[in-house]
Amino acid sequence: MLIYLQMLDTPEERAKFETLYHAHRRTMLHIAMQILKDHQLAEDAVQEAFLRLVKNFSKIGQINCPRTRLFTVIIVRNISLTMLAERKKETVLESPDAVIPIEYDLEEDVLERIAYEEVLNAIRELPVLYRDVLYLQCVEEYKLTEISRLLGIETETVKKRVQRGRKKLLDQLTKEHENDDA
Repeated sequence: MLIYLQMLDTPEERAKFETLYHAHRRTMLHIAMQILKDHQLAEDAVQEAFLRLVKNFSKIGQINCPRTRLFTVIIVRNISLTMLAERKKETVLESPDAVIPIEYDLEEDVLERIAYEEVLNAIRELPVLYRDVLYLQCVEEYKLTEISRLLGIETETVKKRVQRGRKKLLDQLTKEHENDDA
């Protein structure tokens, strides 16, 4: 942990990072173990996750909140999955899809809030491959390059996952509205 603390500028940042480390390390290790099934690899995944967190530490608000917990979980899960893929030497080939933007132009605040919650719930139901990148882009408002750096995947891969995730999200929301209208 000393290495991470040396990367931070102020005593306040160091104290905050130490709190983050102690608050989320156990959960992150548990998630990495579930994926990797190897304690040493899981430790490596957690250490890599903390390295990425310290590099993007200015973006972290409160330590003990669901948002930060989800953020740490997404990062360690993605690192673990990448390590697992490298370990198995598997290559995942993805088929190209078209870009389908999602636009919500609702005038009333109440309708906007309902639409936001509906989209957020629909994002939560997406496969993890798309859920993480859409959550980071749409909810946390990270740029594609930032998501790429956080998750340790190519920017082009993030872009494709966002495109495909939006298509799945649009299909899911359309299907829900068709069911509501019936």
